[in-house]
Amino acid sequence: MNTGFSAGPQALGYMFQARYALYLILDNEKEELQIAVESLDDITFFENENNPTELLQLKHHTTTQASLTDSSRDLWKTIRVWSTQLQDNKISLPDTLLTLVTTAEAPADSAAFLLRPDKSRKTELALQKLIDIANNSNNQALTGAFEAFKALDNAQQQLLIDSIQIIDISPDIIDIVPKIKKLLIAVRREHRDAVYERLEGWWFSKVVKHLRDDSPNFISGLEVRDKICEINDQFKPDALPIDFYDFKISEQPDISQDNRCFVEQLKQIAIHNKRIENAILDYYRAFEQRSRWAREELLFGGEIEKYEKKLIDEWERYKLALEDEMSDINDNELEYQKFGRKVFNWMEQDANIYIRNQVKEPYVIRGSYHILADQLRVHWHPKFLERLTQLLGEHVTFEDA
Repeated sequence: MNTGFSAGPQALGYMFQARYALYLILDNEKEELQIAVESLDDITFFENENNPTELLQLKHHTTTQASLTDSSRDLWKTIRVWSTQLQDNKISLPDTLLTLVTTAEAPADSAAFLLRPDKSRKTELALQKLIDIANNSNNQALTGAFEAFKALDNAQQQLLIDSIQIIDISPDIIDIVPKIKKLLIAVRREHRDAVYERLEGWWFSKVVKHLRDDSPNFISGLEVRDKICEINDQFKPDALPIDFYDFKISEQPDISQDNRCFVEQLKQIAIHNKRIENAILDYYRAFEQRSRWAREELLFGGEIEKYEKKLIDEWERYKLALEDEMSDINDNELEYQKFGRKVFNWMEQDANIYIRNQVKEPYVIRGSYHILADQLRVHWHPKFLERLTQLLGEHVTFEDA
């Protein structure tokens, strides 16, 4: 519902700006070029921080009726920005290309139409149309833009218009996505959606930091391509992407009220609450990670099941070896807890059991063990299952759990 106060179109404009910047930097053959967002313009390309090569204004519309006429507000706001920058010597023409990218359409024979970078381009005729509008229009909302343009002398006006190119009917914020994906040529087709999703997440974080920092913080094409290689490496046959390293639990867990089986198991061996909190975090990380791998069809048939069997086998081997060493416990609860902590410490600190050779993130191992503990397929306290069986009044086995 549109209440008249919606900031949706404006928010889409900013998101379009960031997404289009990613498209531009991937589409540019000069990998060493640097890009800045909201610097001299919406998007600016630099060869170095003092030498802008292209300034871009982006205009995103959510309606198909938008039109870039000679009296267009989008067109004249852009001309005002560039006229002021030229007047203040902030840009050097013709060394800097001035580009207006818009989802709107430039009507045939309009000034914007005549500034397209194609065979229809006629800069002198476009200039005359704009001079006529600036001198004769009664549009009070554009007075400032007209005055900024008219403040330039004839040579500057011609130089300005010669430097402008209009890219109209541009793909909108949704339609630009498949164009970006097509530029991921080093990525296997079946992985492009997943790589793009991770790349854009990194890119938006990069742009936010770029906008937040007061000092210049350019983003280079080389940096973006290096990131693509890094992400792409996670989709090799012996690897899987790791996405939840920075995952945080929204609320502090209340361990005293948490009755989940894997949490109860940790309480039984009397480990510190902070370690239980870490275990809960690892549980969520592994659960979310495994679910995402499954959704993206990155796992081979039965791979999780095989991995869990490997985890159980290694846990049982360690537990049996420890039972041989601690055979004289003699029904001592403190010794039982000590035994359980030793098994748990092995899992948390020493168990290097990987689902694939290059997937060595600890939360995958630890969280998977907590998932198994929640299913009663592994345990830490040597008497945990026996006591649970007595409590429930029925026989519990690994296969039944």
